[in-house]
Amino acid sequence: MIRLGELTKLITKGTTPKKFVSEGVKFIKIECFEDNIINSEKCLYIGEKVHYKELRRSILEENDLLFAIAGATIGKTNIVTKEILPANTNQALAIIRLNTNENINFIYQILKSDIMQKYIKDSISVGAQPNLNLQQMNDFSFHHPSLSEQNKISSLFTSIDERIQTQRKIIEKLKTLMKGSREKIFSQKLRLKDEYGNHFSDWRVEYLGNISTITTGSSNRADSILDGDYTFFDRSQDIRTSSRYLFDKEAIIVPGEGQEFIPKYFVGKFDLHQRTYAIFDFLHINGRFLYYQILNDDRHLQSQAVGSTVKSLRLPMFQSMPIKLPSLKEQIKIVNFLSSIQEKIDIEKEILEKLELQKKFLLTNLFV
Repeated sequence: MIRLGELTKLITKGTTPKKFVSEGVKFIKIECFEDNIINSEKCLYIGEKVHYKELRRSILEENDLLFAIAGATIGKTNIVTKEILPANTNQALAIIRLNTNENINFIYQILKSDIMQKYIKDSISVGAQPNLNLQQMNDFSFHHPSLSEQNKISSLFTSIDERIQTQRKIIEKLKTLMKGSREKIFSQKLRLKDEYGNHFSDWRVEYLGNISTITTGSSNRADSILDGDYTFFDRSQDIRTSSRYLFDKEAIIVPGEGQEFIPKYFVGKFDLHQRTYAIFDFLHINGRFLYYQILNDDRHLQSQAVGSTVKSLRLPMFQSMPIKLPSLKEQIKIVNFLSSIQEKIDIEKEILEKLELQKKFLLTNLFV
Protein backbone atom coordinates (compact mmCIF):
# COMPACT_ATOMS: atom_id res chain seq x y z
CA MET A 1 0.00 0.00 0.00
CA ILE A 2 1.09 3.55 -0.64
CA ARG A 3 -0.28 6.98 0.24
CA LEU A 4 -1.27 9.36 -2.55
CA GLY A 5 0.85 12.03 -0.89
CA GLU A 6 3.99 9.94 -1.43
CA LEU A 7 3.53 10.05 -5.21
CA THR A 8 2.16 13.48 -5.86
CA LYS A 9 2.26 17.16 -5.15
CA LEU A 10 -1.18 18.44 -4.19
CA ILE A 11 -2.21 22.01 -4.90
CA THR A 12 -5.51 23.58 -3.90
CA LYS A 13 -4.62 27.25 -4.10
CA GLY A 14 -6.85 28.07 -7.03
CA THR A 15 -9.32 30.90 -6.67
CA THR A 16 -12.20 32.28 -8.69
CA PRO A 17 -11.31 35.53 -10.49
CA LYS A 18 -13.38 38.66 -10.04
CA LYS A 19 -14.38 38.75 -13.69
CA PHE A 20 -14.24 36.67 -16.83
CA VAL A 21 -13.56 37.75 -20.41
CA SER A 22 -14.89 36.67 -23.80
CA GLU A 23 -11.61 35.03 -24.83
CA GLY A 24 -8.19 34.39 -23.36
CA VAL A 25 -6.81 31.74 -20.99
CA LYS A 26 -9.20 28.88 -20.16
CA PHE A 27 -10.60 28.71 -16.64
CA ILE A 28 -11.66 25.15 -15.77
CA LYS A 29 -14.56 24.51 -13.42
CA ILE A 30 -16.28 21.21 -12.65
CA GLU A 31 -18.91 22.10 -15.30
CA CYS A 32 -16.21 21.56 -17.95
CA PHE A 33 -15.85 17.88 -16.99
CA GLU A 34 -17.25 15.19 -19.24
CA ASP A 35 -16.74 11.44 -18.88
CA ASN A 36 -13.09 11.19 -19.89
CA ILE A 37 -12.29 14.67 -21.17
CA ILE A 38 -12.34 18.32 -20.21
CA ASN A 39 -14.61 20.03 -22.72
CA SER A 40 -12.93 23.33 -23.58
CA GLU A 41 -16.16 24.65 -25.12
CA LYS A 42 -17.70 24.72 -21.64
CA CYS A 43 -14.79 26.60 -20.07
CA LEU A 44 -14.77 30.27 -19.11
CA TYR A 45 -11.90 32.64 -19.92
CA ILE A 46 -9.61 34.94 -17.96
CA GLY A 47 -7.07 37.52 -19.10
CA GLU A 48 -3.36 36.68 -19.40
CA LYS A 49 -2.43 39.09 -16.59
CA VAL A 50 -4.80 37.30 -14.20
CA HIS A 51 -3.43 33.95 -15.40
CA TYR A 52 0.26 34.72 -14.90
CA LYS A 53 0.05 36.94 -11.80
CA GLU A 54 -3.11 36.77 -9.74
CA LEU A 55 -3.71 33.02 -10.28
CA ARG A 56 -0.13 31.88 -10.85
CA ARG A 57 -0.35 29.23 -8.10
CA SER A 58 -3.10 27.43 -9.99
CA ILE A 59 -1.50 27.40 -13.46
CA LEU A 60 -2.09 23.92 -14.83
CA GLU A 61 0.45 21.65 -16.49
CA GLU A 62 0.03 18.75 -18.89
CA ASN A 63 -0.89 15.50 -17.08
CA ASP A 64 -2.12 17.26 -13.97
CA LEU A 65 -5.10 15.49 -12.44
CA LEU A 66 -8.02 17.68 -11.39
CA PHE A 67 -10.05 16.22 -8.53
CA ALA A 68 -13.25 17.75 -7.14
CA ILE A 69 -12.85 18.11 -3.36
CA ALA A 70 -16.05 19.97 -2.52
CA GLY A 71 -19.74 20.02 -3.33
CA ALA A 72 -22.17 17.56 -4.84
CA THR A 73 -19.65 16.52 -7.52
CA ILE A 74 -16.94 15.57 -5.02
CA GLY A 75 -14.77 12.78 -6.43
CA LYS A 76 -15.09 13.66 -10.11
CA THR A 77 -11.70 13.67 -11.77
CA ASN A 78 -10.08 14.34 -15.13
CA ILE A 79 -6.67 14.62 -16.77
CA VAL A 80 -5.32 17.91 -18.11
CA THR A 81 -4.11 17.49 -21.69
CA LYS A 82 -1.88 19.86 -23.63
CA GLU A 83 -4.83 20.79 -25.89
CA ILE A 84 -6.57 22.51 -22.95
CA LEU A 85 -3.55 24.63 -21.97
CA PRO A 86 -2.89 27.34 -20.94
CA ALA A 87 -5.46 27.10 -18.16
CA ASN A 88 -6.25 27.72 -14.49
CA THR A 89 -8.75 26.26 -12.07
CA ASN A 90 -10.55 27.21 -8.86
CA GLN A 91 -10.39 26.14 -5.23
CA ALA A 92 -13.01 23.40 -5.61
CA LEU A 93 -10.65 21.33 -7.76
CA ALA A 94 -7.44 19.92 -6.28
CA ILE A 95 -4.48 19.83 -8.66
CA ILE A 96 -2.72 16.47 -8.33
CA ARG A 97 0.75 16.62 -9.92
CA LEU A 98 2.82 13.42 -10.03
CA ASN A 99 6.35 13.89 -8.77
CA THR A 100 7.61 10.36 -9.42
CA ASN A 101 7.72 7.97 -12.34
CA GLU A 102 4.08 6.87 -12.36
CA ASN A 103 1.55 6.03 -15.06
CA ILE A 104 -0.89 8.95 -15.00
CA ASN A 105 -3.80 6.91 -16.34
CA PHE A 106 -3.32 4.28 -13.63
CA ILE A 107 -3.60 6.94 -10.90
CA TYR A 108 -6.58 8.40 -12.77
CA GLN A 109 -8.38 5.04 -12.69
CA ILE A 110 -7.56 4.63 -8.99
CA LEU A 111 -9.16 8.01 -8.26
CA LYS A 112 -12.29 6.94 -10.18
CA SER A 113 -12.55 3.55 -8.47
CA ASP A 114 -14.96 2.42 -5.75
CA ILE A 115 -12.02 2.45 -3.32
CA MET A 116 -11.78 6.23 -3.62
CA GLN A 117 -15.56 6.59 -3.44
CA LYS A 118 -15.63 4.62 -0.19
CA TYR A 119 -12.73 6.69 1.16
CA ILE A 120 -14.63 9.88 0.34
CA LYS A 121 -17.76 8.59 2.07
CA ASP A 122 -15.78 7.67 5.17
CA SER A 123 -13.72 10.88 5.27
CA ILE A 124 -15.83 13.83 4.19
CA SER A 125 -16.85 16.49 6.64
CA VAL A 126 -20.45 17.50 6.19
CA GLY A 127 -21.21 21.14 6.81
CA ALA A 128 -22.61 23.58 4.29
CA GLN A 129 -21.31 21.17 1.67
CA PRO A 130 -19.23 17.95 1.74
CA ASN A 131 -15.48 18.45 1.30
CA LEU A 132 -12.06 16.85 1.58
CA ASN A 133 -8.96 18.70 2.76
CA LEU A 134 -5.40 18.36 1.50
CA GLN A 135 -4.32 16.11 4.34
CA GLN A 136 -7.18 13.71 3.67
CA MET A 137 -6.22 13.59 0.00
CA ASN A 138 -2.59 12.90 0.94
CA ASP A 139 -3.64 10.09 3.28
CA PHE A 140 -5.63 8.17 0.68
CA SER A 141 -3.86 4.82 0.29
CA PHE A 142 -4.07 2.07 -2.33
CA HIS A 143 -2.21 -0.92 -3.74
CA HIS A 144 0.77 0.23 -5.77
CA PRO A 145 2.05 -2.22 -8.42
CA SER A 146 5.25 -1.88 -10.44
CA LEU A 147 5.35 0.57 -13.32
CA SER A 148 5.22 -2.35 -15.75
CA GLU A 149 1.98 -3.61 -14.22
CA GLN A 150 0.59 -0.07 -14.05
CA ASN A 151 1.19 0.26 -17.78
CA LYS A 152 -0.67 -2.99 -18.49
CA ILE A 153 -3.62 -1.99 -16.31
CA SER A 154 -3.65 1.47 -17.87
CA SER A 155 -3.65 -0.01 -21.38
CA LEU A 156 -6.61 -2.24 -20.48
CA PHE A 157 -8.69 0.64 -19.14
CA THR A 158 -7.71 2.92 -22.00
CA SER A 159 -9.03 0.38 -24.51
CA ILE A 160 -12.28 -0.01 -22.52
CA ASP A 161 -12.69 3.78 -22.22
CA GLU A 162 -12.13 4.20 -25.95
CA ARG A 163 -14.72 1.52 -26.66
CA ILE A 164 -17.18 3.21 -24.31
CA GLN A 165 -16.61 6.58 -25.98
CA THR A 166 -17.12 4.99 -29.41
CA GLN A 167 -20.35 3.40 -28.18
CA ARG A 168 -21.62 6.72 -26.89
CA LYS A 169 -20.89 8.35 -30.23
CA ILE A 170 -22.83 5.58 -31.99
CA ILE A 171 -25.82 6.23 -29.72
CA GLU A 172 -25.62 10.00 -30.22
CA LYS A 173 -25.55 9.58 -34.01
CA LEU A 174 -28.60 7.32 -33.86
CA LYS A 175 -30.42 9.82 -31.63
CA THR A 176 -29.59 12.56 -34.12
CA LEU A 177 -30.91 10.35 -36.92
CA MET A 178 -34.10 9.69 -34.96
CA LYS A 179 -34.68 13.37 -34.20
CA GLY A 180 -33.97 14.41 -37.80
CA SER A 181 -36.22 11.68 -39.19
CA ARG A 182 -39.09 12.66 -36.88
CA GLU A 183 -38.80 16.31 -37.83
CA LYS A 184 -38.77 15.53 -41.56
CA ILE A 185 -41.68 13.10 -41.32
CA PHE A 186 -43.98 15.34 -39.27
CA SER A 187 -43.14 18.40 -41.34
CA GLN A 188 -43.88 16.16 -44.38
CA LYS A 189 -40.51 16.95 -45.94
CA LEU A 190 -40.05 13.19 -45.95
CA ARG A 191 -42.98 11.18 -47.31
CA LEU A 192 -43.09 7.41 -47.21
CA LYS A 193 -44.66 5.48 -50.06
CA ASP A 194 -47.03 2.54 -50.22
CA GLU A 195 -46.19 -0.92 -51.55
CA TYR A 196 -46.80 0.31 -55.10
CA GLY A 197 -44.39 3.22 -54.82
CA ASN A 198 -47.12 5.84 -54.55
CA HIS A 199 -47.49 8.59 -51.97
CA PHE A 200 -50.25 8.16 -49.42
CA SER A 201 -53.22 10.52 -49.29
CA ASP A 202 -52.91 14.01 -47.80
CA TRP A 203 -52.85 14.42 -44.04
CA ARG A 204 -55.68 16.07 -42.16
CA VAL A 205 -55.58 17.86 -38.81
CA GLU A 206 -57.69 16.92 -35.79
CA TYR A 207 -57.73 18.06 -32.16
CA LEU A 208 -56.26 15.60 -29.66
CA GLY A 209 -59.42 15.73 -27.55
CA ASN A 210 -61.48 14.42 -30.48
CA ILE A 211 -59.33 11.34 -31.09
CA SER A 212 -58.47 10.22 -27.54
CA THR A 213 -59.41 10.24 -23.89
CA ILE A 214 -57.25 12.49 -21.69
CA THR A 215 -57.26 12.39 -17.90
CA THR A 216 -55.10 12.71 -14.81
CA GLY A 217 -54.63 10.13 -12.07
CA SER A 218 -55.66 10.32 -8.42
CA SER A 219 -52.48 9.16 -6.69
CA ASN A 220 -49.74 11.07 -4.87
CA ARG A 221 -45.98 10.53 -4.79
CA ALA A 222 -46.40 9.08 -1.29
CA ASP A 223 -48.49 6.26 -2.81
CA SER A 224 -45.50 5.01 -4.81
CA ILE A 225 -43.17 2.29 -3.49
CA LEU A 226 -39.88 0.75 -4.60
CA ASP A 227 -41.00 -2.85 -5.18
CA GLY A 228 -44.61 -2.70 -6.33
CA ASP A 229 -46.23 -4.80 -9.03
CA TYR A 230 -47.31 -1.87 -11.20
CA THR A 231 -45.57 1.09 -12.81
CA PHE A 232 -46.20 4.45 -11.16
CA PHE A 233 -45.94 7.61 -13.28
CA ASP A 234 -45.54 11.14 -11.95
CA ARG A 235 -43.85 14.30 -13.27
CA SER A 236 -40.30 13.03 -12.62
CA GLN A 237 -38.30 11.11 -15.21
CA ASP A 238 -37.51 8.26 -12.83
CA ILE A 239 -40.09 5.50 -12.89
CA ARG A 240 -41.36 4.15 -9.57
CA THR A 241 -43.85 1.42 -8.73
CA SER A 242 -47.16 1.02 -6.93
CA SER A 243 -49.13 -1.72 -5.21
CA ARG A 244 -52.25 -0.77 -7.19
CA TYR A 245 -53.16 0.25 -10.71
CA LEU A 246 -55.66 2.82 -11.97
CA PHE A 247 -55.48 2.01 -15.68
CA ASP A 248 -54.87 -0.99 -17.90
CA LYS A 249 -54.27 0.70 -21.24
CA GLU A 250 -52.02 1.51 -24.14
CA ALA A 251 -51.26 5.07 -23.13
CA ILE A 252 -49.06 8.11 -23.58
CA ILE A 253 -48.02 9.62 -20.25
CA VAL A 254 -47.20 13.34 -20.02
CA PRO A 255 -46.19 15.17 -16.80
CA GLY A 256 -48.54 18.04 -15.95
CA GLU A 257 -45.88 20.09 -14.15
CA GLY A 258 -42.19 20.80 -14.55
CA GLN A 259 -39.71 22.48 -16.86
CA GLU A 260 -40.14 20.01 -19.70
CA PHE A 261 -42.98 17.74 -20.75
CA ILE A 262 -41.40 14.60 -22.20
CA PRO A 263 -44.00 11.93 -23.05
CA LYS A 264 -43.64 8.22 -22.32
CA TYR A 265 -45.29 5.36 -24.19
CA PHE A 266 -46.64 2.50 -22.09
CA VAL A 267 -48.83 -0.59 -22.51
CA GLY A 268 -50.23 -2.35 -19.46
CA LYS A 269 -51.38 -1.69 -15.91
CA PHE A 270 -50.17 1.51 -14.26
CA ASP A 271 -50.78 3.95 -11.43
CA LEU A 272 -50.88 7.69 -12.15
CA HIS A 273 -50.15 10.85 -10.17
CA GLN A 274 -52.92 13.43 -9.89
CA ARG A 275 -50.82 16.00 -11.80
CA THR A 276 -49.81 13.64 -14.59
CA TYR A 277 -51.84 13.07 -17.75
CA ALA A 278 -52.63 9.82 -19.52
CA ILE A 279 -53.80 9.83 -23.15
CA PHE A 280 -55.52 6.62 -24.31
CA ASP A 281 -58.52 5.06 -26.13
CA PHE A 282 -57.21 6.28 -29.47
CA LEU A 283 -59.64 6.86 -32.35
CA HIS A 284 -58.38 6.72 -35.97
CA ILE A 285 -54.78 6.98 -34.79
CA ASN A 286 -52.03 4.52 -33.89
CA GLY A 287 -50.90 5.01 -30.28
CA ARG A 288 -47.19 4.83 -31.00
CA PHE A 289 -47.60 7.18 -33.97
CA LEU A 290 -49.27 9.69 -31.66
CA TYR A 291 -46.44 9.24 -29.13
CA TYR A 292 -43.81 10.04 -31.78
CA GLN A 293 -45.78 13.09 -32.89
CA ILE A 294 -46.16 14.50 -29.36
CA LEU A 295 -42.47 13.79 -28.71
CA ASN A 296 -41.58 15.68 -31.87
CA ASP A 297 -43.89 18.62 -31.12
CA ASP A 298 -42.56 19.40 -27.63
CA ARG A 299 -42.56 23.14 -28.41
CA HIS A 300 -46.37 23.13 -28.47
CA LEU A 301 -46.67 21.94 -24.87
CA GLN A 302 -43.92 24.31 -23.75
CA SER A 303 -45.71 27.23 -25.39
CA GLN A 304 -49.03 26.33 -23.76
CA ALA A 305 -47.70 25.83 -20.23
CA VAL A 306 -48.60 28.46 -17.63
CA GLY A 307 -46.84 29.60 -14.47
CA SER A 308 -43.60 31.42 -13.71
CA THR A 309 -41.70 29.22 -11.24
CA VAL A 310 -43.14 25.79 -12.07
CA LYS A 311 -44.77 25.43 -15.47
CA SER A 312 -48.00 23.46 -15.64
CA LEU A 313 -50.40 22.13 -18.25
CA ARG A 314 -54.20 22.13 -18.10
CA LEU A 315 -56.62 19.65 -19.66
CA PRO A 316 -57.95 22.11 -22.31
CA MET A 317 -54.38 22.58 -23.57
CA PHE A 318 -54.21 18.88 -24.39
CA GLN A 319 -57.71 18.73 -25.82
CA SER A 320 -57.01 21.59 -28.24
CA MET A 321 -53.60 20.30 -29.35
CA PRO A 322 -53.61 19.93 -33.17
CA ILE A 323 -52.62 16.46 -34.38
CA LYS A 324 -51.69 15.57 -37.95
CA LEU A 325 -53.54 12.50 -39.19
CA PRO A 326 -52.31 10.53 -42.20
CA SER A 327 -54.02 7.29 -43.16
CA LEU A 328 -53.66 4.40 -40.74
CA LYS A 329 -51.52 2.54 -43.30
CA GLU A 330 -49.09 5.45 -43.48
CA GLN A 331 -49.13 5.80 -39.68
CA ILE A 332 -48.10 2.15 -39.30
CA LYS A 333 -45.35 2.53 -41.91
CA ILE A 334 -44.02 5.60 -40.09
CA VAL A 335 -44.16 3.77 -36.75
CA ASN A 336 -42.26 0.79 -38.18
CA PHE A 337 -39.60 3.10 -39.64
CA LEU A 338 -39.06 5.14 -36.46
CA SER A 339 -39.32 2.08 -34.21
CA SER A 340 -36.55 0.36 -36.16
CA ILE A 341 -34.24 3.27 -35.30
CA GLN A 342 -35.36 3.24 -31.67
CA GLU A 343 -34.74 -0.51 -31.44
CA LYS A 344 -31.22 0.06 -32.71
CA ILE A 345 -30.70 2.78 -30.09
CA ASP A 346 -31.93 0.42 -27.36
CA ILE A 347 -29.57 -2.35 -28.53
CA GLU A 348 -26.59 0.04 -28.54
CA LYS A 349 -27.55 1.28 -25.07
CA GLU A 350 -27.52 -2.31 -23.80
CA ILE A 351 -24.02 -2.77 -25.23
CA LEU A 352 -22.91 0.45 -23.52
CA GLU A 353 -24.39 -0.70 -20.21
CA LYS A 354 -22.49 -4.00 -20.45
CA LEU A 355 -19.23 -2.17 -21.20
CA GLU A 356 -19.73 0.14 -18.22
CA LEU A 357 -20.53 -2.83 -15.96
CA GLN A 358 -17.41 -4.58 -17.21
CA LYS A 359 -15.33 -1.53 -16.39
CA LYS A 360 -16.92 -1.19 -12.95
CA PHE A 361 -16.20 -4.85 -12.22
CA LEU A 362 -12.54 -4.42 -13.19
CA LEU A 363 -12.21 -1.21 -11.19
CA THR A 364 -13.64 -2.97 -8.15
CA ASN A 365 -11.54 -6.14 -8.41
CA LEU A 366 -8.21 -4.86 -9.69
CA PHE A 367 -7.73 -2.20 -7.03
CA VAL A 368 -8.86 -4.03 -3.88
